[in-house]
Amino acid sequence: MNRVMTNGRIAETSPRFQAGIAYLYYLLTILAGAFVLFIGSRFNFLVDVIATTLYVAVTALFYALTKRA
Repeated sequence: MNRVMTNGRIAETSPRFQAGIAYLYYLLTILAGAFVLFIGSRFNFLVDVIATTLYVAVTALFYALTKRA
């Protein structure tokens, strides 16, 4: 079998791509917040708890993605 040996690290995702993903996430967060604010809901407290939990989880995920090794 032929094996190709690589010298060096495997290419990582570019910082520009990661910034684009973060931009898209924050844009969706603002749009979803505006939707909840203007439409309203009977379960505002429950929606707030779920949204806060997900926001903290995604913030931790983005921190892990952007942390330099």
